[in-house]
Amino acid sequence: MRPAILRSPGLLCLLTAIFAGGCRSDEPWVETDPDAFVARSPGDPWTPEDARRRGEDPAKPNGQRDERNTGPLARMEARMRQLPAGPEGSAGEDVSLLHLVEFALTNRPETRIAWERSRAAAAELGIAKGAWYPVLGISADFYYNRVLFPATGQALQVDSLNLLPQIGLNYVLFDFGRREADDDAARATLLAANLQTNRVLQSTVHDVQVAYFRLDAALAAKEAAERNVELAETVVDMVESQMLVGLATAPDLFLARQDLAQARFDLQATVAVIQTARASLLDACGVPATTPVSIARVRDDQLPEALSYRVEDVIDVSLDGRPDLAAAVAAVRSAAAEEARAEAEFMPTVEVIGEVGYAWARFETSVNNPPLDYPSDTDGIPVWNIGIGGTWTIFEGFIRENAVRAARAKRREAEAELERLRLQAIGETWDAYFRVQAFRKQFDFGLALVAQSEEAFAAVSASYRQGLSTITELVQAERDLQEARATFVTTRSDLLVAAADLAFAAGDEIGRYPTGPAARAD
Repeated sequence: MRPAILRSPGLLCLLTAIFAGGCRSDEPWVETDPDAFVARSPGDPWTPEDARRRGEDPAKPNGQRDERNTGPLARMEARMRQLPAGPEGSAGEDVSLLHLVEFALTNRPETRIAWERSRAAAAELGIAKGAWYPVLGISADFYYNRVLFPATGQALQVDSLNLLPQIGLNYVLFDFGRREADDDAARATLLAANLQTNRVLQSTVHDVQVAYFRLDAALAAKEAAERNVELAETVVDMVESQMLVGLATAPDLFLARQDLAQARFDLQATVAVIQTARASLLDACGVPATTPVSIARVRDDQLPEALSYRVEDVIDVSLDGRPDLAAAVAAVRSAAAEEARAEAEFMPTVEVIGEVGYAWARFETSVNNPPLDYPSDTDGIPVWNIGIGGTWTIFEGFIRENAVRAARAKRREAEAELERLRLQAIGETWDAYFRVQAFRKQFDFGLALVAQSEEAFAAVSASYRQGLSTITELVQAERDLQEARATFVTTRSDLLVAAADLAFAAGDEIGRYPTGPAARAD
């Protein structure tokens, strides 16, 4: 029998009610609309409410499906369009971090890959749930038959045409846990896929943040290098002025010019760093590195404040809310269901079989010597049968025993993976928390260091003009100021990156805690 696809949920529910006592109506029909169980689009996080949508395409708010009739090249060109601009999206302005994050969530290949995996897992759940329904199909047999009965001097020939159309129905009454296990495994796998999709979205936000902050730091380093060049040029001018009045020597001028050459060299070195950081940012956004982009700079008032909550609170939030940990829990449940499925193979299956049809036949009889035809005969009768069958495999070469061993090992592997991720989450949160604490203090000290270095350079410069300080002291004060500026830029970048790492380690979707994890946990 060839099974036919049933299109009517009402008929499916009726048939299931006949054989299984009814169907569930408290959730969408995953068999007919599995996309209702995943996020609306690659850039949207999945929530449990997504499983309650009915009759709506997750990718189209108006319920119409996007068949993507354009070619792959056209879709690629659409994703390579110019990046959005400005904090308010105004043309000609520098692109903000918020716009880059929104752009990356929609256009980055990793988010689309994760989303499609969730859609595939939802379809697999539909397949698993389909096993609870009866199989209804139509079959038809049509054949021609000729039979010869040889005799002495004569031969009797019978020709027949036969047609047997049938409608058949098969339904598994008892399989002793096979379908339940498949259903549970598919549900857990779908949940894990949706949660992993959420983690990919968080990873995208984190990657864009880190790349954005590093590009901002590279631009700040270039600005600091430009100020260092100006500072070195000022020193050279001071030495030249002192030489005119006989208060400086040629070696003093050579030393000042050496520092100027070094400052110019360091300035050119920042150009390559900027290009590398810009390429990393564009890659995190899912566009080619050749795409032009100019970012809005991070202001000092946008830097993270000192943490006012305990590391234990952040760890609790991480263990409770990280999607990858929840996905690992779902993976353990899926592995346990697979183990139960392997154990159910030792049990029999019982199914009901029913067919109804109509058998039609036409007979023609003749004799070849002498030629003689008899009147043809046509006959038709209804055909139907119904019964219950069962199968029980007794021995199959220890296949089922080894399948149980394999499933049990995979379940233990999933449990160990969950524990590994749990320890990893604690370690990542702990490390990021104290890096934020340390870099926040270093940033405050860096501000003071730059201010003190500027005052020290101003004092040494004034003393040098009066002939009270040597060129060595002046150059050393210049180098201290340059180093203080470079240290400040690095610490500022480290603070921003550490804050992004902390948000990612804690599984926070928005990237910042408005009031701290303790308030969020409540």
